[in-house]
Amino acid sequence: MGGFDYLRLIAAILVIAHHARVLNGEPPIMIGTSLDLGALGVGVFFVISGYLVSGSLERTPRLWSFIAKRALRIFPGLLAALLVTAFVIGPASTALARSDYLASPEVYGYVLKNLTLYAVTYDLPGVFLAAPVAGVVNGSLWTLRLEFTAYLALAALGAARQVKPRVLTVLALAAAASAIAIHALGLDARGDLYRIAYLAAINGFLFLSGAALRTSAWRAPSWLAVAALIPLITPLWFLGLPLIALRLGALNAPRAPVDLSYGLYIYSFPLQQMLAERSQLNLATSLALTLPFALASWLLVEKPALRLKARLPPAPAKPVLNPVAALGD
Repeated sequence: MGGFDYLRLIAAILVIAHHARVLNGEPPIMIGTSLDLGALGVGVFFVISGYLVSGSLERTPRLWSFIAKRALRIFPGLLAALLVTAFVIGPASTALARSDYLASPEVYGYVLKNLTLYAVTYDLPGVFLAAPVAGVVNGSLWTLRLEFTAYLALAALGAARQVKPRVLTVLALAAAASAIAIHALGLDARGDLYRIAYLAAINGFLFLSGAALRTSAWRAPSWLAVAALIPLITPLWFLGLPLIALRLGALNAPRAPVDLSYGLYIYSFPLQQMLAERSQLNLATSLALTLPFALASWLLVEKPALRLKARLPPAPAKPVLNPVAALGD
């Protein structure tokens, strides 16, 4: 299933391409009326995550082992990125004296709060104040909260023995209906709370759809995946994305030697802000600056952390959660 490796990489690059414009104060590139490249990239991540993580749950003998696997995937890389941002990028970019910056409790709070996932903070003292999007250090972190919440929700369904195609499909449709209602009523434009609910509903639908398609072992025919392109140009763009993403991910391809997608995602925003302050931000400079960080993250942090999965209890002879054909972890 190497196709998912490349699809995740493409999704990360779409997010970087989106930020390369908006962090310069330029309008985003739109696909149709409601979909920008950043939302597309994030949406693809959630579909793939729901698909692969539900497979991991099927093969995991204990729920605590499942949560441990997910934590090993998110937290080591995130901690490293937060430390680099707070103690390397921050001191190099702050308008304060370095001693004043390092003495500020907000610097240490930035690491600790964002490491919880649920107390996200976007600013560091005096950092990126001259950027077109001033004061925002890493605007990508909000999605990790949704991602980990989706893991916990899936684990809860697993504990109740409800990781079943019908249950997941009903929940996905409920999330889609919520997103459509919020948008139709115009609530997503009335404040942060409604916008968060709208984004949670959309990405919840994408995650649950990926999980439902995995547990059902149903594969969309090519004609249906092509037809699913049509909603992309409408406000209902998210409805067809699971079929498209999973069809592309299922393409036969060799496994990528490195997985740079997560590193690209968590490092790109603050590095792009550095470029924006210097009027040097574009897609090419973004990738040139971020790729070395992503490679170091994979080789020095993420890959060693993922090796710890081998120390978790092995899967039993018969998986405990409604097994289907095992694919990627």
